[in-house]
Amino acid sequence: MSETGEYVIGLDLGNEYAQLSFVTFDKEEGDVYDIPVCICKRNGANQWFYGKEAQKFAASGKGSLVEGLLYAALKEEVLEIDGQETDALDLLILFIRDCLSQLGVYKEHGKIRVLVISVNYLTPEMVRLLEKVKSAFKEIEEFFFEQKVESLFYYTINQPKELWSYEVGVIDFSEMYLKTYRVEMNHKSRPIVTTIDLKEYKEIGIPEEFSSIMEKDRYLEVLDETVCEVMEGFLEGHIVTSIYLTGKIFEKEWCKKTLKLICRNRRVFSGSNLYSKGACLSGMERIAPGENARAYLYLGREKLKVNIGVLRMEQGKTVRKILLDGGTNWFEADAEFTFMPGEDMHLPIVLAPLDGRRERIVPVILPEIKGREPKSLRFKCRLSMKTEDELSVAVEDIGLGMFYKADGKKYEEIISLGGNL
Repeated sequence: MSETGEYVIGLDLGNEYAQLSFVTFDKEEGDVYDIPVCICKRNGANQWFYGKEAQKFAASGKGSLVEGLLYAALKEEVLEIDGQETDALDLLILFIRDCLSQLGVYKEHGKIRVLVISVNYLTPEMVRLLEKVKSAFKEIEEFFFEQKVESLFYYTINQPKELWSYEVGVIDFSEMYLKTYRVEMNHKSRPIVTTIDLKEYKEIGIPEEFSSIMEKDRYLEVLDETVCEVMEGFLEGHIVTSIYLTGKIFEKEWCKKTLKLICRNRRVFSGSNLYSKGACLSGMERIAPGENARAYLYLGREKLKVNIGVLRMEQGKTVRKILLDGGTNWFEADAEFTFMPGEDMHLPIVLAPLDGRRERIVPVILPEIKGREPKSLRFKCRLSMKTEDELSVAVEDIGLGMFYKADGKKYEEIISLGGNL
């Protein structure tokens, strides 16, 4: 592994397994697959083991194994290990640090330029958790997190174009139940808007253990027929250029009927690094956007679907100024500005949908300050997102130079973006 290069790292972080992909600026690249998301402490000593080593050491009976670190940290659990209470968040941070150390990035000359963590969903709770994780890695120059669907987007647009000239499909058994993804691109829009449709089939799962090899073979035979039926519906009426298979179960060719169907007139690939490699490519695009990243815009659930701005008076004219760009992550959207109100004491907020629907203007009523006329007021406004659908408009009087002091009060209005845009 590189000791002198700068690393761009993608970490696909699940509750059971993690995958890691990296590239360095001296052109090294690679992957670390199937890292169990667990940690083990040697009984009576301050010695820790991670991943497969943790499982192996715990099997000896000399240590305390903790699994499912991601969800435990998400629930803010306090865990007892070897008689001591420890926050699950701290254990998750130790685990991630160990994953990174496997690449040698904490050696004397190693440096992480970008780290992108890819997870299933970016709920407000998950965003808060990953912000805490981010704060623990101050040595990392740029730290981002995204959903797996976005990692899939970056993986797709960095493949040869003939593989995604139409739609792309994914069959995912990485969490022992079936998920499918459909990558679709609207070539009529500029930039080309890309959406990814995710469907989960939790009733189509794979047991962790079987009583016999015969039972397993029979189960997989029935599962093959079930997945084949799902994919028949997936492909009907669609032109799918390529399909990716991900999950350990695909390491063996058990799904012969499904493969026969999906391999007809399209390319099929199998591997474990789909999301980690996509997250790594996402990191590269963030610091050096390529032609495809500029031409294609991914719009997922975690993305702003509207451009958000304000109408303001400047030199006697009404000016429309966009402050939050559609297509950015809702939890990263933030803008601040100062302004003087008009006589009507309204701040018009502009919501312009990216899909071409009619824009909406929401007049936020500004607070009246006792003993002050509108022309003597000056406000600071901050626009930020509370959730993927709720815009916070926070207004604060900041006074007017030496003539009027700020009143110190803050006012907030929440605007739903899910209204009649």
